Amino acid sequence: MRPARIRCLLLLSLCVLAGCAATPVHTLAVPPATEQPPPARFPTPRKPFSAPGDDPFHAQPSAAELAATPPGTVMRYRPIAAESYYFFDVDAQAWQLLYRTSDTFGKPQADVATILVPDDPQPRLLSYQTAYDALTRRCAPSYEILSGSMVEQLLVNKALRRGWVVVLPDYEGPEAQFIAGINSGRGVLDGIRAAQTFLPDRLVGADTPVALWGYSGGAFASLWAAEQAASYAPRIHIAGVAAGGPPADLASTAEHIDGGLFAGLYFAAVIGLSRAYDTIDTDALLNDKGRRMFADLDQSCVGQELAWVKDPLLSGYTFDSMHEYTTVDDLLSVPAVQRVTRENRLGQRGFDAPLLYYHAFFDQLTPRKDARALARTYCDKGIPVRFDYAFGEHISAALTHASTAVAYLADRFAGIPPPSDCSALQRTANPPR
Repeated sequence: MRPARIRCLLLLSLCVLAGCAATPVHTLAVPPATEQPPPARFPTPRKPFSAPGDDPFHAQPSAAELAATPPGTVMRYRPIAAESYYFFDVDAQAWQLLYRTSDTFGKPQADVATILVPDDPQPRLLSYQTAYDALTRRCAPSYEILSGSMVEQLLVNKALRRGWVVVLPDYEGPEAQFIAGINSGRGVLDGIRAAQTFLPDRLVGADTPVALWGYSGGAFASLWAAEQAASYAPRIHIAGVAAGGPPADLASTAEHIDGGLFAGLYFAAVIGLSRAYDTIDTDALLNDKGRRMFADLDQSCVGQELAWVKDPLLSGYTFDSMHEYTTVDDLLSVPAVQRVTRENRLGQRGFDAPLLYYHAFFDQLTPRKDARALARTYCDKGIPVRFDYAFGEHISAALTHASTAVAYLADRFAGIPPPSDCSALQRTANPPR
């Protein structure tokens, strides 16, 4: 049996154990009245679903319309029937919003977010960033939740069962700029603002506490949102952040996985960053083999086996080294690439929210020393950090520590003072290897 099919069966089994069947929910009157022009209402999409590139709902508004619209404004919306693992309904009412945001350099663009409102909702808003790690919008949560192919629905359900309203942003944007930090953070923050204005105040208003949660690439986006919040969206009250297994330092992670089992992730990250930064001259840096690799992975996603798309980790690039695909011996030594990796390094700013930072003890992507160094950096910026080693390796730790993440955020919503491991982290001079 193919590995992807085995993963699919495993995920379906987990879903059955977790309980994915839907129960009726109360109908909400949305959107509420706002001072902005009313957003355009689109019909509920029906099977077979159009891919985002062919779906009019996902089409970018005109440049003039985007320029005249404030960030976080809902421009279109539609009700949807959310699905889980192909065979189950999500136990929530669901809508999708097309909202105005900005890319890395401040250019206006529109992203899509999915809002899930459970039965008996509580005034709590969780922005959950899926690790869709994609170079195609076919793996964006807005598309996967229509088809039931979103791998992380099991984790989202943990929040819905607590009555939390959940927003799932397509934070990579319309060009699927994988691992571009500023672009991702703004997509998250404007998705929160869109949810706040779209839903009735009794559910989500300007004073409703907000939490951020994500794993791996989703943790990267969550932390970038937290770091930008004070300057980009200061009215959002972030009660807590849970981030698991983020790439703490892109250059270090690239060096760590180059030539190894996860080498394909390095190649995908270069493609994503080159879409966000035209200063990375791929025409000059790639040899013929590299150009073929770029074309091969152009529509790929990492770990999204239920979406049935190409995966860089399963596409023949295992144990390959980047220098085989470039005209330079060391891509990371190129000044333009160094500037981009520096700009996308986590820990450049602090934020006014406590943090749960968990990291797989046997993580294959980010060395333990890098994770602890990032945790100490946040401590130095005055953030109360709880730092946990999660049991397992990078993939399994997303599951083994999920309940801990939800419990941590529930305490932050409840106003319980956050724990901090900063004293112990700052005393640790030599992390375990």
